[in-house]
Amino acid sequence: MKLSRVLWCGLTLGSVGLVGCGSLGSAPAPMAGDLLSAPATLNLGGQVLRLTAAPQVRRELDRLSVRVTVEASAPAARRLALPALKVMGVYVVTASGLWQSPRLNDVSTARNCLASVCAWGSGDAGDLTAGDDVRVIAQLRDASGRTYWLRDARSRSIVAQPLIR
Repeated sequence: MKLSRVLWCGLTLGSVGLVGCGSLGSAPAPMAGDLLSAPATLNLGGQVLRLTAAPQVRRELDRLSVRVTVEASAPAARRLALPALKVMGVYVVTASGLWQSPRLNDVSTARNCLASVCAWGSGDAGDLTAGDDVRVIAQLRDASGRTYWLRDARSRSIVAQPLIR
């Protein structure tokens, strides 16, 4: 009898605690440490994919833009058809924190995109300046809705974007 009362109290208190938790409407934002542990290569469909990033800052507009390119490492003659991938997010890990691109443009169909996937992420530069070393990570999604994370294998220095006149 005493055991059943203890069990009942434990279950009641546990369920009250779970009711207070609720549910998340979406996945929580990734943290810098999680992003830095993303793989630098991704094997999809028998091909090894790599990410290359080019971060630029335009100081007069206080804007950071990051171009990401996902390419297969196999020579063009041996390339298999890659699953359709789309860049869903661009993240930049800096010495002072994490920057996430609020704007994203998929430019994979552009003539100057010779890779499998090309995208631009842009937004307010905040305290980022030319010469800062950063790590760039992209969130990818395939046609089946699976999410992948891919990190540029090298740290990159932010370059100053030249003025267009």
